Amino acid sequence: MKKFKINDLEELHTFTKKNKELFNTYNCYAFKGEMGVGKTTLIQLLLKEFGIVNLQGSPTYAIINEYQNEKTNRLYYHLDCYRLKNDYEAFELGLEELFNEKTTIFIEWPEKVLQFLPPETRWITIQHKSDDTRTIEIDYEHGS
Repeated sequence: MKKFKINDLEELHTFTKKNKELFNTYNCYAFKGEMGVGKTTLIQLLLKEFGIVNLQGSPTYAIINEYQNEKTNRLYYHLDCYRLKNDYEAFELGLEELFNEKTTIFIEWPEKVLQFLPPETRWITIQHKSDDTRTIEIDYEHGS
């Protein structure tokens, strides 16, 4: 497990630049944390580092945003499963198939779709501390 302390938004930018390779494999990255802790912001900064220029914002209502790096044609997905009510909705969206593709997936609220996540999912936990700092923990061994 790797743990990072982030003091402000500028440090979050620096974190993504220095550590983008931790997130650049064909894998599922499950982001856990309370509402407003910075999951979407971190994912969008990572997508920018991977050459995505036309970010669509949080996929809270669409649930899935698909991005393609125009130079490499590599696909990235950003999922926000907060609004999913049950496994049936997740299945209807094709999440099971998506998780089996060779692509990079960033997912918020992964606890809503645990049964669909691949076993090699990497777990990122963001915690907001009382002094307005945040910690980011990256667990490569196992999920929650």
